[in-house]
Parts: sequence; structure tokens; C-alpha cells
Amino acid sequence: MLAEIGDFSKYESAKQIIKLSGTNPFVYESGTYSMARTRLEKKGSKYLRATLYKTIQTVILFNPVFNQYYAKKRAEGKSHLCAQGHCVRKLLRIIYHILTTGKEFDPALLR
Repeated sequence: MLAEIGDFSKYESAKQIIKLSGTNPFVYESGTYSMARTRLEKKGSKYLRATLYKTIQTVILFNPVFNQYYAKKRAEGKSHLCAQGHCVRKLLRIIYHILTTGKEFDPALLR
């Protein structure tokens, strides 16, 4: 992941890294038409996106915070891949925070 993203200090927010990975939601609207369901933009690195989706399966399985977040999204009616996408974006925000602040991962601080 670090090889694809590079230096984290050149990004101002985690949103930029989410966009770089291509896991940000894409909303199509034109005039009065609005797409009923959103999809991923997929304009970023396909290698980074594939690595993140393979990694998140293990994270959801073994990290109770992510397991609860995944279960919450599934309970909201999200599909398996959509719930995984939410977890991937959460993981990227956490990684960005850890690498920019230098603090350790603390599951008690997660929402």
C-alpha cells in the first residue's frame, strides 16, 4: 500500500487518499435525474484497491471494531461489497491518521 500511495505528507486529508485508491462513491446527477444507487468511482490505482479489498477481509475477521462496523452496515441493508467498501474507507482514514500524527492505533478512540 505504501508503494502505491507514496509519501503521506503530500496529502492534505484522508479524502485524497480515498480518491487515489478509487474507493470513493460516485453519484450521477443530471437535471432532474438522480441515480438511485451509488457506485465506486474506480479512477484510482487498481492495484491499491485490490490490495485493500483483500486486506479488509482479514481485518474484519480479526478486529472487533471493524467486525462491529461491518455488521452495522450489513444490518442497515448494505450488500457485502458495499459494507466492505465502508470498512476500506475507514481503514484508509485510520492509516492516514496514524502515519500523519505518529500516534498508535487505539480501538477505544474509534466510533
